[in-house]
Amino acid sequence: MTSTFFGLQLGYSGLMANQTALDVISNNTTNVNTPGYTRQVVNFTEGTPYTVPGTGAPTLGQLGAGVTISSVSQVKDQYLNQQVWAAGSSLSSSNSLSTSLSQVESAFGEPSSTGIGAQLTNFFNSFSSLATNPQDSGLRTTVVDTAVSLTTEFHTVNTNLAALTPQIANQTASAISQVNQLASQIAALNGQVKLAISNGNSPNDLMDKRGQLITQLSSIVNVQPINETDPSTGKSTGAINLNVGGFALVQDGAAAQLPSTVTTQDGQKGLSTSTGTFIPIQSGQLSGLLQASTLVAGYQNQLDTLAYNLATSVNSIHQTGAALDGSTGHLFFTAPPPSPGTGAAAALNVDPNILSNPNDIAAATMPAPPATPAPGNGDNATAIAQLASTAVVNGQSLNDYYNGLIAKIGADSQVAQQQVTTQTAVVNQLQNQQSSVSGVNMDEELTKMLQYQRSYQAAAKLVSVADSFLDTIINTMN
Repeated sequence: MTSTFFGLQLGYSGLMANQTALDVISNNTTNVNTPGYTRQVVNFTEGTPYTVPGTGAPTLGQLGAGVTISSVSQVKDQYLNQQVWAAGSSLSSSNSLSTSLSQVESAFGEPSSTGIGAQLTNFFNSFSSLATNPQDSGLRTTVVDTAVSLTTEFHTVNTNLAALTPQIANQTASAISQVNQLASQIAALNGQVKLAISNGNSPNDLMDKRGQLITQLSSIVNVQPINETDPSTGKSTGAINLNVGGFALVQDGAAAQLPSTVTTQDGQKGLSTSTGTFIPIQSGQLSGLLQASTLVAGYQNQLDTLAYNLATSVNSIHQTGAALDGSTGHLFFTAPPPSPGTGAAAALNVDPNILSNPNDIAAATMPAPPATPAPGNGDNATAIAQLASTAVVNGQSLNDYYNGLIAKIGADSQVAQQQVTTQTAVVNQLQNQQSSVSGVNMDEELTKMLQYQRSYQAAAKLVSVADSFLDTIINTMN
């Protein structure tokens, strides 16, 4: 037969369990707007039953011994969380690339009445005008002015474009440094989570903090999270290991350092360890920066190729023609670097002799000796003007080559922007799904609060009744 105090114990278990449940509800509602917070629930379980001894039998039966809380757990879908991390990583990559390409577009400033495209047209048109009256000093000055404007625009675009390379390199170094800092913090939290779980606790707040850090990390670099299990039991230890392209970034409570050496393997951008191991970077801000670095280098090479072919094609014709004084062999542009793609845009300048004496512009075609150019001969200026529509670079005219470069930059930028739009929609959808699973719903929490409140009141009433029993026994049964 049970003791009268048994009823008190039953009521007490109900009070304590429901008080804890109300505390969890309070924690949920106060964190409804906390980023990264995962809703928590109490897991009730029956107390160990009390066995009532009987007469003539080993046991008469068992009585329930109240309620206990076995744990306070998080409501989450780990697979969905990993999808959110992966989608966020792709979005960050597209955002980073799109931002860099927008800066490239700004560097060229096209379409514009003062851009390289318009300046090329003005330059060749000035030679076409000079061909009609090669002895006109005003037209010669116009040729020089348009040439100076063209070279100045090449220098401006080249400077703006060249400034992006160190900028992207600095952002890349900063991103790698941030990855290593986050990895160290995650590894430290792994150790704390494992210790808490091994002691029978539920470190929900620590796991939320770790989840937030992994979200930040995945926005920078592609991570593959792996839940660590104890090989002896097959159960989760609570730690999350993180790999980046096969590189073990976080293992248990230890964090490795992501290398900073950028390299390319089989057309894939990535990082290289001190031993030469290649780490492919496939998404995240770091991936976008590496892609941008490759594209900017390509655009720079094409700009240099344009400047090189402009200088060499104009000079090759100009040197064969005759100036006003009949002299020949004059360069129009200073000699470019020996090959395209080696700083030709920065080196493009009008020859100093042309700048100081426009009469040295070789507008006339040099006749066979001993004849001299006839007055009004502008055939050489016409030949230079025709370069506007002559195949010079890879079967294209200089104008067409430049327009193709601008079109490619615009297309690359548009694709990146479209990816941002698409990935934003995917991330929003996944985050909404995640919120429906792990987020705090105030209506649901308030409903549970009323439920636990009523249960608490019932348990209190039980304690009150049991107390009246004891009062009767102690004070009236003498």
